[in-house]
Amino acid sequence: MNITNPLEKLGVAIASFLMFICSFKLNELSDGFALYAPGINLIFIPAGIKLVCILIGGEAAVIGLLISNVYISMGVWDQTTVLQMIYFALTSVGSYYLIVRIIKKLMAIDDTLHNLRYLHIIILAAAAAITNGIVHNVIYVWQDKESPADFLAKSTAMVFGDFLGCFIVIIFFNLSIDSVCTVLRSKQERDKRGIRLIAHYLN
Repeated sequence: MNITNPLEKLGVAIASFLMFICSFKLNELSDGFALYAPGINLIFIPAGIKLVCILIGGEAAVIGLLISNVYISMGVWDQTTVLQMIYFALTSVGSYYLIVRIIKKLMAIDDTLHNLRYLHIIILAAAAAITNGIVHNVIYVWQDKESPADFLAKSTAMVFGDFLGCFIVIIFFNLSIDSVCTVLRSKQERDKRGIRLIAHYLN
């Protein structure tokens, strides 16, 4: 989506910030059985929120997501500098943003997303999850947050968690949209029946 109004950009940035924070707090409920390692969850719903925000909000959403990622990192990592948290945020958001830009161009997805299809979303989710999982763990190794020997296992875990998180969010949005459409169709049918009934008595 091409957002030019400064107030709209600010609104998108704030909404993206809040959505990511809230989704992360919600995701913490799964830590008891899905937390693989610090910064890696086998069910990472915020990944799906991140993908949706970037798809809809573009660069404005990226700003909010970067700030929220740095904020979240403060509660995840011990003995970590602000610069390291910025590295993690740039990797997390940047990989998704880059993949969205590339896939949209390669698959001719319009900025309005009117021609976005399920196949596009699956490809976007898979490509973003794989890119983020690999690059993110390269940064972790570089910043001494994990051992090189753990790179493959943790990269795979992050890819799985991100893709599953994207899948859950996509299903949720799809079910929500279908429910709204069903309600609207039902209301339209009731209105039509009401109009026909009134017309019958008027005639």
